[in-house]
Amino acid sequence: MYGRPKVLLSAYACRPTGGSEPGAGWAWAKAAARDHDVWLLTRGKFVQEIFDELEARPVPGLTVVPLELPRWILQLRRRPSDVYWYYPLWQGLARRTARRLHAEQSFDVIHHLTFAVDWMGAGVVEPSSAKVIWGPVGGSTSAPLSMAHWLGARGVLGELVRRAYTGLRRRATGRRMAQTADLMVAQNNDVAEAFAPYAREIVVQPNVAIRRFTASGPYEPFGAPGVKTALFVGRLIPWKGVLLAISALARPEAANWELRIIGDGPDWGRAESLAWQLGVRDRVEFMGALPREEVLAAMFRADALLAPAFREAAGWAVTEALASGCPVVCVDRGGPAVIVGPDEGATVPWQDDVVGGLARGLASLQGRITPVDRWGPDRLPDLLATWYTPARVSAD
Repeated sequence: MYGRPKVLLSAYACRPTGGSEPGAGWAWAKAAARDHDVWLLTRGKFVQEIFDELEARPVPGLTVVPLELPRWILQLRRRPSDVYWYYPLWQGLARRTARRLHAEQSFDVIHHLTFAVDWMGAGVVEPSSAKVIWGPVGGSTSAPLSMAHWLGARGVLGELVRRAYTGLRRRATGRRMAQTADLMVAQNNDVAEAFAPYAREIVVQPNVAIRRFTASGPYEPFGAPGVKTALFVGRLIPWKGVLLAISALARPEAANWELRIIGDGPDWGRAESLAWQLGVRDRVEFMGALPREEVLAAMFRADALLAPAFREAAGWAVTEALASGCPVVCVDRGGPAVIVGPDEGATVPWQDDVVGGLARGLASLQGRITPVDRWGPDRLPDLLATWYTPARVSAD
């Protein structure tokens, strides 16, 4: 092989200023371009933002290939966030484009990056003379039905529908892609366990890419002396666990804690009613949805992030908290259980008294922690260099 290996990345969501999935697409694409010549397939709507970023901070070796479906198809879309029919059509376009580019460039690696969900199709994951990588992917983590009390009737119904639909798709589509890819990257241990019988090779690696943050000034806690503050950050929907967070506050172990809830959603009313019922409404503040800058500022002032989500695939808010020096108390499911280290908070078993476990987790914290670098984007170039070597494999 002469020169740098050639890599084709497919990232449906990819933008320099985006968080979560779009931010992951951009961080991983930049990392891949350190040691490889990269062709990046992404949505056309992100391209101007990417070009502006590249003009300010060039990334040698990165070629952006914008893909968008015809305008008349775009006009049919009723909701910009609805990817259930648009996404498969875009993946079909990505498949055709990848085949054409591979015929021209003879890629060493073809890597599907975002959206990386283990029950949704990925156009570029197909038999190839290139090494094919799928992930990091999430989706297999489910909300335990033993937690039905916390999910509520609507949450249980949503979970049952999700399990039925994604389960069928996972068996029909996900398993086939796991068998096709030379390497499958799982977001968390739940995904790895579900696909281990089908994948040729599988590793666990969250898609998060968060650098440690530096506060603009000294640490200024929220509460009065002797009162500690926990944050809950996320949409107020059943599986995010806001009711668990409020219930933990009512336990004796958390008597000196208050809770600030950042987010909005249909569970707001249920959560506020529970706070009144448990007698902790005076220690719970509903702050609504806030800009990311204000969320990060709150993390610098908080004593903990309380993250009791049942089925979080990765956990960007968890990673941001650790990167700002805020310890995390979470349940041992999905991505947060992978991301939170033993000296960075507490990971609580969900099978037994999960509320008591969360309260005891808060009580066990010894203060803020050293900001965590482990999940920053600087880890990605060496990681990808390992995955991309040997770059060429024999086609079956």
